[in-house]
Amino acid sequence: MWALEDEGFAVQVAGGRREAAERVKRRPPALVVLDMGLPPDEGDSVAADVRAACGQVPILLITADGKASQKARRVGAFAYLHKPFDVERLVFLVRERLSAAS
Repeated sequence: MWALEDEGFAVQVAGGRREAAERVKRRPPALVVLDMGLPPDEGDSVAADVRAACGQVPILLITADGKASQKARRVGAFAYLHKPFDVERLVFLVRERLSAAS
């Protein structure tokens, strides 16, 4: 997430479901970058927790497997990236989505 910080974005990092839930309750995010490489089903749970706490916050999904589009639809992500991903593409997608929302 250093690339997003280098571009001037305020970034919060959570290492799992509980930490993510606590962080979004304290400070609702404008956008979530969700790594589906979390323990089984935890990515889905994080997405559900974020939605419950913050409504329809945009989610950008990152995954290493071949089911990225299915996972993105399942969690309601606006876009997805395959690992390894291009950092410039990540920054572009975040910037584009946040610009569209303002």
